[in-house]
Amino acid sequence: MDSLSQVVLGAITFALVKDKEIGKKSLVYGAVLGTIPDLDVLLNPFFDSVEQLAIHRAFSHSIFFSIILSLLAAKILSKKYNSSYISWVWACFVALFTHPLLDICTTYGTRILYPLTKSYYSLNNVFVVDLGFTLPLLIATIALWIMKNKNPKRSKIINISLILSTGYLVWGLVVREIVYYKFETVLQEKNIAYEKMNVAPTPFNTFLWQAIIKTKEGFYLSDYCIFDKEMNTHFYFEKSENQLLPELEKRPELEPFFNFAQGYGLVKKEGDLIKIYVTKFGPMTTDKKGPKFAFPMCIKPDGSYYALQNPPKNYDEILNKLWIRVQGK
Repeated sequence: MDSLSQVVLGAITFALVKDKEIGKKSLVYGAVLGTIPDLDVLLNPFFDSVEQLAIHRAFSHSIFFSIILSLLAAKILSKKYNSSYISWVWACFVALFTHPLLDICTTYGTRILYPLTKSYYSLNNVFVVDLGFTLPLLIATIALWIMKNKNPKRSKIINISLILSTGYLVWGLVVREIVYYKFETVLQEKNIAYEKMNVAPTPFNTFLWQAIIKTKEGFYLSDYCIFDKEMNTHFYFEKSENQLLPELEKRPELEPFFNFAQGYGLVKKEGDLIKIYVTKFGPMTTDKKGPKFAFPMCIKPDGSYYALQNPPKNYDEILNKLWIRVQGK
């Protein structure tokens, strides 16, 4: 998830264990630990776009990394404060491991069991930036920083913020299951045979959801808002040149890309180029001509590849359409 969310989550979870002992300092330690897993992005300049996928959210986001670093950090902190080593291990672990646990909730996913498996795990119940989750933790962090260490209300603030933020994630899970079932029902009524379906939240909210349905011929795409008066039964269809996938998936240098795509690669043949779009996030926008995807992996006739950086230029229009659609219009 975004850096701010990880910082305040780390701060509050560490404070949950250590606030009574060290007060405001627990926020600092927790914020630092909550940030550490994402420092793998500092290696990006040394690798190409596919190699970056192999590195990001890999070992630094695995449970084994959290365990190892917790043991080491706790050794230092327990000596500094001359208190129970086990309690410091627990404080460090919750601040570290809640980072990948939160990332699992996003569509991006994370490799929490790396290196045992390179598979991404994702619950798809929250977008990578969502103030519904972040605000309670941010407000609590600011309040704790302002309040005196001996204020008896500190524990209550910590607990309430964690209940609210966790409750928001649970809300996302429940809504996703309801929306998933609705799309399943529509697909059965339309007799659409499909291989797999991903239902994911649209940016910044848990009201509007999009469905990405994979078939042998391509992908069906649709959306549903919980404020819609009736279920949306209109689907866009994007044909995919799936017959090209078997050979491409055999190339070891492209393995990180296909692992990341999680089976949601849309293949387009455009001139001499083969373009593969990761559709699991849904389209950037949709117009009369259909859905528009961004950032494809482009493969040249000679086998070389590169990631095409083509961000949309009409962000204002995209956000305006999103805002209207979130209202069920």
